Amino acid sequence: MEPETAKKFFRQPKVVEHYAAAANRVGLWHSEEKIFTRLFNWDDSLLELGCGAGRIAVGLWEIGYRYITALDYSREMVTEARRINEMFEYGIFFHQGDATALKYDDETYEGAIFGFNGLMQIPGRENRRRAMREINRVLVPGSWFVFTTHDRDAHWRKSFWKEQKKLWKDGNQHPDLEMFGDLYYEPPEGGMMFIHTPTCNEIREDLKSAGFRIEADVLRHQLANEPPLVREFADECRFWVAQKPEK
Repeated sequence: MEPETAKKFFRQPKVVEHYAAAANRVGLWHSEEKIFTRLFNWDDSLLELGCGAGRIAVGLWEIGYRYITALDYSREMVTEARRINEMFEYGIFFHQGDATALKYDDETYEGAIFGFNGLMQIPGRENRRRAMREINRVLVPGSWFVFTTHDRDAHWRKSFWKEQKKLWKDGNQHPDLEMFGDLYYEPPEGGMMFIHTPTCNEIREDLKSAGFRIEADVLRHQLANEPPLVREFADECRFWVAQKPEK
């Protein structure tokens, strides 16, 4: 699938409205706040990728982080994030850009976040690896990278992936999908959304190939009992914590 095809979903007014509502109503998940505050110092310069309408960036600002740059490839999302930022008179820098070709200098940031499975919404494994390499490049050695994925190995998803395996074996998957684990489907917000659901081994291989050291991976429910608003907004996912090694 071409990246431009995947991007169309996040340019739709209803989708932008959905993510803006999350920025205003959902805020940081308990699990996110627990991990971020454990890994990042209050004066760290942080880069959030796939920021959408600013849910995580705004949440980070509201708990005390002040050096935040947030990026999304949807100009419409960035426009909405800037509107929210200006309305509350926060000081977050929102940019439109591509995570696979970051326009930041080497070793600029002291922490990076790719929340809400956003990394997995980049089509193509090599493109996702390119994004990881770019994130590694712009991080200061010793810095942390946190992101989430779904988990194809999770027991509650095994029946679904068994059906998908037969679909792919018979050649009946969507013709634009490149590898097993790719999905292209219609969510409640409307339109067609791409996402890749990896195995844990796949993510470990990709992180290592990008030069990261893997610190931990943990399911969200093991970190926190999220309130109903969060569970309604997003289903179970796996947090990954990786570090750019010291030189």
